[in-house]
Amino acid sequence: MNTTGTHEANLVILSILIAVFASFTALSLAGRVRVGQGWARRVWLAAASIALGGGIWSMHFVAMLAFRVPGMAMGYDLGLTLLSLAIAIGFTGAGFAALGRTGLSSRRIASAGLLMGLGVVAMHYVGMAAMRMPGTMHYDRLWVGISVLIAIGAATAALWFAARDQALGMRLGAAGLMGLAIAGMHYAGMHAAVITMDSATHAHMVTSGIGQTFLAVLIATITLLILAIALGAAWLERVFHKIARREARIALRLKIADVLRDYDTTAALDEIAALMGEHFGVSRTGFGQLLAEEDVFDYDICWTDGTAPPLLGRMPAADFGARIVAALNRGETVVVGDLFAADPRVDARSLETARTVDTRAILVVPFLREGRLRTIVYLNSRTTRDWHPDDVAFMEEIAERTRLVSERAAIAEQLRELNATLEARVEARTSELRAAQEALVQSQKMEAMGQLVAGLSHDFNNVLGAILASFDLIARRSGDAARVERLAGEGRQAAQRAANLIAQLLAFSRTQRLATQALDPALVIERLRPMLMRTLGPLITLDCHLADPAGEGWAVLADPTQLEMAVLNLAVNGRDAMPAGGALTIALHPYLAQGAADLADGRYVMVEVADTGAGMDEETLRRAMEPFFTTKPVGKGTGLGLAQIYGSMRQIGGAVRIDSAPGQGTTVRLFLPRTASAAQDDDTPAAPAGPGTSLARVLLVDDDPDLRRALAAALADHGHVVDVAADGPAALVLLERAQQAGEALPEVAAIDFAMPGMTGAELTAKLARHHPALRVVFMSGFADLAAIEAVAGPDAQVLRKPFATEQLISAVARA
Repeated sequence: MNTTGTHEANLVILSILIAVFASFTALSLAGRVRVGQGWARRVWLAAASIALGGGIWSMHFVAMLAFRVPGMAMGYDLGLTLLSLAIAIGFTGAGFAALGRTGLSSRRIASAGLLMGLGVVAMHYVGMAAMRMPGTMHYDRLWVGISVLIAIGAATAALWFAARDQALGMRLGAAGLMGLAIAGMHYAGMHAAVITMDSATHAHMVTSGIGQTFLAVLIATITLLILAIALGAAWLERVFHKIARREARIALRLKIADVLRDYDTTAALDEIAALMGEHFGVSRTGFGQLLAEEDVFDYDICWTDGTAPPLLGRMPAADFGARIVAALNRGETVVVGDLFAADPRVDARSLETARTVDTRAILVVPFLREGRLRTIVYLNSRTTRDWHPDDVAFMEEIAERTRLVSERAAIAEQLRELNATLEARVEARTSELRAAQEALVQSQKMEAMGQLVAGLSHDFNNVLGAILASFDLIARRSGDAARVERLAGEGRQAAQRAANLIAQLLAFSRTQRLATQALDPALVIERLRPMLMRTLGPLITLDCHLADPAGEGWAVLADPTQLEMAVLNLAVNGRDAMPAGGALTIALHPYLAQGAADLADGRYVMVEVADTGAGMDEETLRRAMEPFFTTKPVGKGTGLGLAQIYGSMRQIGGAVRIDSAPGQGTTVRLFLPRTASAAQDDDTPAAPAGPGTSLARVLLVDDDPDLRRALAAALADHGHVVDVAADGPAALVLLERAQQAGEALPEVAAIDFAMPGMTGAELTAKLARHHPALRVVFMSGFADLAAIEAVAGPDAQVLRKPFATEQLISAVARA
């Protein structure tokens, strides 16, 4: 008669709990297998095998004891029962051992899972065969197949989870699923069993003499106790391992610090590579330098454990694979546990390189400098490896510690190259900087000039109108000598006003080096007053207090152009801060510096420029003198004004201070170092030559025909003999002909400095070689003093156009 049995519910639940606890314990122990080394790894492998295999067997046996067939006594064959236990432990151990050898290879995990699953099936059915009862047993093939599939699936899952260092929550979840799967496999197998009762006696049947429930509880208790002890051991070992790992990392940091301090570059990198390789337990580690021009990595530092060949020499960067190289160029650490597993970052080129250098897993940390990949530090493993995030973070920390050393050689080579061409580089850089500063000054000047052009052009047109009207009246009143003389004087005054306007523009806009000289700031500001009034406009009152109360005069060392520019810029800033009108005050005060942070001890003149505008808040005031910082709208300011003022004041040994608050206006104080005496204003015209002035033969060279004729007539009227030439080549031809003809040569040459074809400087150089006795007077509308001094020296006579004819006659007489 066929029959099916029943199961005692309490023992069923107990068997499932054993399966779950055994799975959790086995996963925890397997984690220790993965990180263990040598004998410790073998001990944990055996413990994990016993925990899972013994736990599965215990679950199976308790579940068998839960099985009840009404009216049928049951017993177990001791030999087959022990054999089933041996099968469970042996096959489980074989699966874990295969996992430990091969790592996280999907194919190997599947193979090991098949091996372990079939072992579990064998354990189950050998245990079933150990049952002794008055009947026979056969199996439903469908349910047998289902039980086999469940066993293989549960075993594969166990190995997959065991291959990873899971967090506690993940291990609990995995243990629950695995325990239920293992129990499901057993009860599916039990469901496949069909029992046929008979009356035969089984001579070898062993009965326990105690109840099945008691025996099941006893076995379960022993099993759970053993599992708990194993789990506690794993927990303690995990704690000790973390402590040991932390101490090892502390020791490694200290060793690396010693290496960085005591070793030279190559020796340091060699030692660090060895320390990293031993600490991480990899087959190869080292450094590679990217040669960007050739797009190749130069591997010059490499350590191996003896199982892998060293990686030395040059290899194309593309051998890494396009996606891996792209990640490195972005500064990302590349972590690949299995180069031969499916990974979108690994292409055919990467796989070919991995096979060539015998590498299965990589961890590569890039070093970027100036936004470009320069160096890599790498770990290579010949077997697959599940890189732990903690290992990756520690490797990145070590890499950062060695960054400077790894780049030391490259930097040293760059320094050698720099030293080899240092003089040329310094000269080039100096030229670029010079002090760039000229461009900065010019930019600031031109910004302010743009705001002045409208007012100046109006005044200049008025001047030209007066000149034209005067000459028109002279033409009409040519018979009235007194009237002609008066009109000529008015025309001359108007022309002088035009010359002064042009001189102001040139003084403000010309590019020249910073040249300090003794000057009176009161005269500079007074000369600038008309321009300031036009700049400020009708809504703003200009109030100047320039007199020295002590009567000593304001003698300072400064650059007049820079001082003009500074005052004008501050006036423009004040005007922009007072759109609805207000007052701008410029005052001079004596100042004695003692113990000041920004000034050397001594006497100064303080130029104070104050406005009644909106003022600045604390943040704006703090950044006011930063280059390119401006609160003005786009196109209204460059943010260079105060920065330029600050720079020029520091160059002459002065300082700039700013006081401001919202709604209280702004006061800027310039501190100029005092000196003994100031030079007089050099813009006054020279006195006309008096009677008795010596006469000379003069060579007049100017490319403007009208000016050339007027100047020649003036010289001739004074009694000088004048030879004229339109340019430099014509002047040389004239001198050569006179010399060949034996005629008298000119004694003085009045030369325009800027002429097409051959400049006045080039002509002067030729005259100095062939006619060294010839004295030169320069005439220039550009007033480029630096260029003129470079040709003729600082004592050269220079007439700035336009000039009165009396000035030319006096200069010729002095020459």
